[in-house]
Amino acid sequence: MIIDDDKDITNLFKMFLECNGYNVDAYTNPVEGIQNFRRNSHDLIILDLKMPKMNGMTLYRKIKEIDDTVVVCFSTADKNYIQELQKDILDVEKTVIYKPILLKDLKIRIESLLIDEESKSLITN
Repeated sequence: MIIDDDKDITNLFKMFLECNGYNVDAYTNPVEGIQNFRRNSHDLIILDLKMPKMNGMTLYRKIKEIDDTVVVCFSTADKNYIQELQKDILDVEKTVIYKPILLKDLKIRIESLLIDEESKSLITN
């Protein structure tokens, strides 16, 4: 799932990820995104931090109330938002995509996060 108020970024990420075999739901409105999010419906969410109507940190907390196991990757062009994330998330740098990003680097980051999550799941089960 991608939630980013920038329509161009949302469409670009969605098309690229779908071409690489991922099923992607994408929203430019964070309220609409959270309304369509369901527990166990997504493996990973790419979430913009700076959005109108609901900022990314508020949206992150709402998502985690619904499904505390979903992997969330934050996207931002502003490194100042990382300080806020550090209050709630350990190892925050691992979960941040800085815009602009090369699409090949986006793919690498997503694959890495999903592999890390799969490894954690195998260890706990």
